[in-house]
Amino acid sequence: MSSVPFRLDRAPVALGLYALAAIVLTWPLAAHLGSRIAWDLGDPVFNSWILMWTGGQVLAALHGDFNALHDYWNGNIFYPERLTIGYSEHLTPQMLQALPFFGTTGNIVLGYNVVFLATIAMSGWAMYLLVRELTNRPVAALVAGLAFAFAPYRIPQGPHIQELSSQWMPLVLYGFRRYFATGRARALVGGSAALVVQNLSCGYFLLFFAPFAGAYCLYEMADRRLLRNVRVWASLTIAAVVVAAITWPFLAPYLKLRRMSEVGTRSYREAVEFSADVYAFATASAQSVEGRVVAAFPKGEGEGFPGFAILALSATAVVAGARRARSAASATARRLPGILAGSALCANLALILALLLHGSLPFDVAGAPYHDVAPLLISAAVLTAVWLVLSPRGRQLVRGVGGSTLGFYAAATIAAALLALGPDVMSAGRPVGHGPYALLFAYAPGFNGVRVPARFLMVVACFLSVLAGLGAAEMLSRLRSRAALGVLAAASVVMLAEGSVVPLPTNAPIAVHGYAPTPRVLATARDMSPLYRHVRDTPGSVLIEFPFGEPAYDILATYYAGYHRRPLVNGYSGFFPESFLRRATFLDHIPADLDTAYKAVQGSGATLAIVHESAYLDGRGREITDWLLGHGATLVATDEGDRLLQLR
Repeated sequence: MSSVPFRLDRAPVALGLYALAAIVLTWPLAAHLGSRIAWDLGDPVFNSWILMWTGGQVLAALHGDFNALHDYWNGNIFYPERLTIGYSEHLTPQMLQALPFFGTTGNIVLGYNVVFLATIAMSGWAMYLLVRELTNRPVAALVAGLAFAFAPYRIPQGPHIQELSSQWMPLVLYGFRRYFATGRARALVGGSAALVVQNLSCGYFLLFFAPFAGAYCLYEMADRRLLRNVRVWASLTIAAVVVAAITWPFLAPYLKLRRMSEVGTRSYREAVEFSADVYAFATASAQSVEGRVVAAFPKGEGEGFPGFAILALSATAVVAGARRARSAASATARRLPGILAGSALCANLALILALLLHGSLPFDVAGAPYHDVAPLLISAAVLTAVWLVLSPRGRQLVRGVGGSTLGFYAAATIAAALLALGPDVMSAGRPVGHGPYALLFAYAPGFNGVRVPARFLMVVACFLSVLAGLGAAEMLSRLRSRAALGVLAAASVVMLAEGSVVPLPTNAPIAVHGYAPTPRVLATARDMSPLYRHVRDTPGSVLIEFPFGEPAYDILATYYAGYHRRPLVNGYSGFFPESFLRRATFLDHIPADLDTAYKAVQGSGATLAIVHESAYLDGRGREITDWLLGHGATLVATDEGDRLLQLR
């Protein structure tokens, strides 16, 4: 490997290259790390509050106030509710990454942006380690890392730091692979630790990825004939117990919150709405370079086009691997039952593909169009099992290329793609029957608490990146060195173009219906409004802000609550407590019954109010200030168009 350019067999070099690519292809973010937040002023700003609250509790504990950890989950929004972190992701691993920057500078925008860039660089590096282990070809591994670091699916998920934090997936698989290859406990510990961090980084991936990690271990055991090895089973069982034991304390608050209230579950209808359409795989993000061309069926959470370069390299791996496995199995005797089962399976798969693409079969069944994919999927699973039992050649084909686990990654890609289609599979908006996700939603714990099955697409991106790396390795082995490097260099350029947005949006405003646009400047501890400084310096204060119940302004109120750390009646999250929703019905648009509205303010326990008068387009901001003054409030301070009042 010493002849590899730039010593790409050295992981630190690869990490540096991915970090450089992340900085260049997210420009101008690096020039404004401490002042402008990546993407928009929606979820990134709300997630910054989570990092501030939990990070602040950890910092307090590090300074000797160990009681601060008792309020780790009791974020200061939605007053007087508790466990408010449990209404969304807790983001503990991301907080620990941001903590050195937030703790030393007090600037959460800096911390958030560093974590954002790290998700890109570390995703590439982790995939590099995995594919280098699988292929022993650093150049192929470098290409695979680019495929995952700049997977096109990251573009529509840009504002969601929890979904971007998928860099631990390849590290899990890398650790487990090293364990099976070497038998060393250290590798198993590393893979298990990565799985814990992935579980805690994103609740979606705790549910979506962890089963694939378990399936990978079973695949390796079957392929290496270790299914009867008691020592391996014992080691994996201990690892699973430890992973569950560390993960559990971060799940318990969510379960407690679900028992205490009616939040924590999603409706079947929501799961269907936020599933990927079949044509999502031919739909790119509108912000990508090919968004106008690859747009088969645009819809929210339905932009799953994997990218031309990644698809081409993945197809290369699958075709070459199948041919090689077929050649390896040529000496195996053909058996008529296996041939018949394989033929039936191929016909079944052809029917599934036709149904998914057209919404119904190209011929009538029992005199009517047929459009239910569920029986076909079940029959495909049964026929696959029958084929593998009856056909030695089939078993050899599924095993794939020796040492590469090609069969697992190809099958896992298909499985994750099917699950991304959600409980009711839709083809161009037309229902074509239930998908396998329906069983998970009905019977698997936790799946009825997540709203977006389409986020399986990040798992698809992970597995496709491995296949792309295997395809790159095939090219390096089959083509002349210069030709292969030229092809892979061109593919890498295409990947970078397909998976990046330059210039990257920063501080992008979000739509605000009926109000003025929110300010595009995010203040930090150094330049915080004097109104928030007064709130911070007033012991025992409880703050309410107007507008109330408008998400864009509630997100900003939540963000600044991370700095002043006083209880806030406003709030924003993935779920909302009933007390907030009820109060918002009275205060969202102050009604004609102003006395009832003021009772809602009094009932909140607020002692201070900030009215952002300039947020109202029709002069109602001044009217709200006068309304509060008329009920005995006193004006404390002003800052441009904002008023701080002491409530009676």
